[in-house]
Amino acid sequence: MISSNPFTPQSGWEPKIFGGRNPELEIFKSNLDDAVSARPSHLVVLGEWGAGKTSLLKQFRRISQENGFPAAFCAISRFTEKNKALDAIHLIAEEMVMGFPKIDAVQKDLLDLFAKRKSLSNAQVQFTKFLRELWKALDTKLAVVLLDDTQNLMEVSNTIDILRAVLSSDDIIKETRFLFVLSSTPMGWAAFIDKHDPVGRFFRKRLSVENLKEPEVMGTIDKTLKGTGVVFDEAIRKNIFEYTLGHPYEVQLLASHLYDSQIEGNVKPRAWDSVLSSTLKELGRDYFEYLLSKASDREKDLLKILAEEKKPVTIKDFTTMMIVGKRAKKFPIANIKNFLYRLEEKGLVKRSDGAGFYIQDLMFAEFIARFASE
Repeated sequence: MISSNPFTPQSGWEPKIFGGRNPELEIFKSNLDDAVSARPSHLVVLGEWGAGKTSLLKQFRRISQENGFPAAFCAISRFTEKNKALDAIHLIAEEMVMGFPKIDAVQKDLLDLFAKRKSLSNAQVQFTKFLRELWKALDTKLAVVLLDDTQNLMEVSNTIDILRAVLSSDDIIKETRFLFVLSSTPMGWAAFIDKHDPVGRFFRKRLSVENLKEPEVMGTIDKTLKGTGVVFDEAIRKNIFEYTLGHPYEVQLLASHLYDSQIEGNVKPRAWDSVLSSTLKELGRDYFEYLLSKASDREKDLLKILAEEKKPVTIKDFTTMMIVGKRAKKFPIANIKNFLYRLEEKGLVKRSDGAGFYIQDLMFAEFIARFASE
């Protein structure tokens, strides 16, 4: 009998099998041990969209609780310019209160500390008081706070600076022992540091979340499929890694679509092309269309070339393509360099050592090649 689909591409859902990340887990365990015996060294987890930051933070929560330390996972929603840092601080406090166990009796009292929030100075004072009172209620040697997707605080970026100021205050250092772990995209964190330099100096310990290696992807797929009654052909398994390069979300989504295409428990190569197309369309709705919207029409022309070439292209090669050959067209050739640099600044392309430009995410490149002109 075929089991229901075991893959979990839904945002925020934990995968059935947590593959790889052993070095990252060991770093956190070491950080946890150090936080108990010495002053906590707060950690920043950096990774691109879909890299598995949320799943990793939830593993950190599991490890903390297994070691007897309460942990609160706090999902940060997107804020706009209409919001204030006070709103964000209050949200973090609410998430912490709901995330920590065994403090139901004092939830209202803790949140009442924010009832008359008016200014940034009040936010800092109130959050300090909140942490001190929360610490008393927790009655533990160490408490772990996991703030996920902090790049969503960019419009109220001084929230992170308030957090830094509170955690570095004498009252909090002497009277409490909280270990904070923040996750963010690299560009989001760089923007925080650019606006608030002390943030970078305070949150110095950083952990980069990269794509999974091929053995980790294969192991995750095999363990997830175990006992389901479904088998992926070897060519299918290889294609999954070749196209996703181990990007965790893309692996889960592609494998989920492939699983749904099984015939009598088998997923054969003939299913690949249609499954890839449906996966790319879903990725488009999820994220790729947003990425592409950041590019101007001229920049999209260059992205289309990179997607079709599937290799780094130099500025000189771009210029030649715009003058002769099948891609020759009216194009402001003198501005090609500026267009490419802008694409790099927007995070849409990377530059190789040989000064060639390329699209790092092969699934994004495939999406552009197939659907960008539709």
